[in-house]
Amino acid sequence: MKVLILSMTVGQGHNAASQALKKTMEKNGHECEILDTYKFLNRAIGVAFDKGYTLMGRIWPTLNANIYSAAEKYNGRSDMKMYFPWLFADINKTKMQKYIDEKQPDVIVCSIVMTAMLISLLKDAGMLPGHIKTVGIVTDYSLHPFWEYTAMDYFVCPNELMIPAMEKRGIPCGKILPIGIPVDEKYARSADSEQAKRRLGLLPEVFTVLISSGGMGFAGMTTTLKEIDQVEDIQIVAACGTNKRLYEQVANTPYKNAVHALRFVENLDEYMDACDVFVTKPGGLSTSEAIAKKKPLLLDKPMPGVEFVNLAFLINNSLALHANKYQPVSEVIMQMKYNNHKTEEMRRAQEMWGKPESARTLGKFLEENLPKE
Repeated sequence: MKVLILSMTVGQGHNAASQALKKTMEKNGHECEILDTYKFLNRAIGVAFDKGYTLMGRIWPTLNANIYSAAEKYNGRSDMKMYFPWLFADINKTKMQKYIDEKQPDVIVCSIVMTAMLISLLKDAGMLPGHIKTVGIVTDYSLHPFWEYTAMDYFVCPNELMIPAMEKRGIPCGKILPIGIPVDEKYARSADSEQAKRRLGLLPEVFTVLISSGGMGFAGMTTTLKEIDQVEDIQIVAACGTNKRLYEQVANTPYKNAVHALRFVENLDEYMDACDVFVTKPGGLSTSEAIAKKKPLLLDKPMPGVEFVNLAFLINNSLALHANKYQPVSEVIMQMKYNNHKTEEMRRAQEMWGKPESARTLGKFLEENLPKE
């Protein structure tokens, strides 16, 4: 089977989900390619989205809320396809068609709604061969505007709890695959916390907080670190992602507790094994990884926009806790240290609704239900 995954670099989540699926498909003997779609169609536009999203996350996160609100306003309107991603897709559909004709995939997987728009326009124009099946991956705990207007054959979503909202938006239940955002298979494995601490050079007997601001090292970590540092007798691991300035700032700041600053690392899963609490923003991919690991999850500083929706979903379903100005992160961590009932409730919810085998399950679905070579 030939699988073409149409991704896009706006943060790390879409590409990480794509890589998890690619790894599974290739392990099972299939051909799989990931295309950074916007950069292929128009490199200047693709780079602008990539760098712009990173700068927005680090410097001006409220702008993302304005962009998301604009998308919500256009969604379903008569002039919806005048919104930029639809226009961009329409302008570039011939180039995309040529690429697909050259690659001749059996299945196209869209890991972001903007590539699903592009494929939908190809379908509408009769420019996509009818035998090619299409799958969209919803990488948040909410349906981003426009998903319901894409012509996907199937829609992958985080879990069964999203089905009512997706049906309400007009997606037939038979097209919904509640098998989870694809995460790397390493997140399906867990190691003993104390052993993991020893392996990573951490003190095995000390309560450990892992904090991550996402792969891009988004805004707000230094403030949160200072707040966490008010908790007595802990050690902190700060994953700064690709943000070099953030790493230097954290590494060179004196703290009361031991703080281990990390650049972008490939073994964040091992640090998850080691930690007693994982503090992060409510991105769809990072929270799915933590839930797969069944780790106490504390959400802080959501990026305005869809992450606020993710936050509400995760809290309402006991999959995470939330820190804010009324309940600062230090206080919530202290509560988590002493409130075993709350952490156990979270673990049970993660056991019930987490999808640690999501990439493997999607790979198996493609093998059993879609065309083969």
